[in-house]
Amino acid sequence: MTKARLRQFIAKYDFPTHLFVLFDVVVGHVSTLFWTLQTKLLLLLLGRSYGWNLRADGRVIIQVARRGAIRFGHNVTINSRIGSNLVGQTNPTILHCMGDGHITFGDNSGYSFAALSSKSSIRIGDHTKIGGNARIYDHNYHALNYLLRRSPDNDIANCKTAPVVIGDDVSVGAHAVVLKGVTIGDRRVIGAGTVVALKNIPTDSLVAGNPARVFHSI
Repeated sequence: MTKARLRQFIAKYDFPTHLFVLFDVVVGHVSTLFWTLQTKLLLLLLGRSYGWNLRADGRVIIQVARRGAIRFGHNVTINSRIGSNLVGQTNPTILHCMGDGHITFGDNSGYSFAALSSKSSIRIGDHTKIGGNARIYDHNYHALNYLLRRSPDNDIANCKTAPVVIGDDVSVGAHAVVLKGVTIGDRRVIGAGTVVALKNIPTDSLVAGNPARVFHSI
C-alpha cells in the first residue's frame, strides 16, 4: 500500500474501525483463494475448463448430469459468502443442470448468491451482473398435469422447459426471478424483486414489478 493510499485509508474511518476493515479484507482474500481453488478443481472433475481469472468468494454448489454442462468465460466473479456482498445473503450460489441442461457465463460477468437451474439452456452475456439472491430457471420444476406430478420420474420428465438468454451489459436486481423462455437483450435493467415472464424485453429499457412491466427506455 502506497503512502497516499494509506493516508486515504486512515482518513476514511474512525479508529478502531480500521481494525475491523483490515480483518474483513484478510478474511476475504483467504476465502477467495480457498473457494476459487475448490471451484476450479470441481469444474475440472466435471470435464469443463474455465476462463482466466475466475474468482469465487464462498462455496459454489454445482450439480450437473452431464460433463461440461457449466461454461465460464474470462474474468467471472462469484460472491457466495455473506461478507462478500452486503446486499443480504439467503443462500450460496447454486448452479444446477438436469438432463441435458447447460449454463454459459459470459466474460466479465458477476453473480451474488444467485440460483440458476437449467433443463435446456441458460446463456448469460458479457459484462452482465446478476444481483443478490436472483433466480434464473429455464423450466417449471414440476409438470402442470397433477396426474404426472404423482410420479417423481414423470413429474420431472414432463416439466416444461425453454431456453433463457440474457444479453450483454444487463443488470438483474436483487431477488429478481427470470423464468423459462425469456430473452433479455443487451443493456436492460431488471428491477429488484421483479418476476420476468415476458418473452422479449425491449432494448435499453427498465423492467420492474410483479409481473414485470416495461417502464421506460434508459
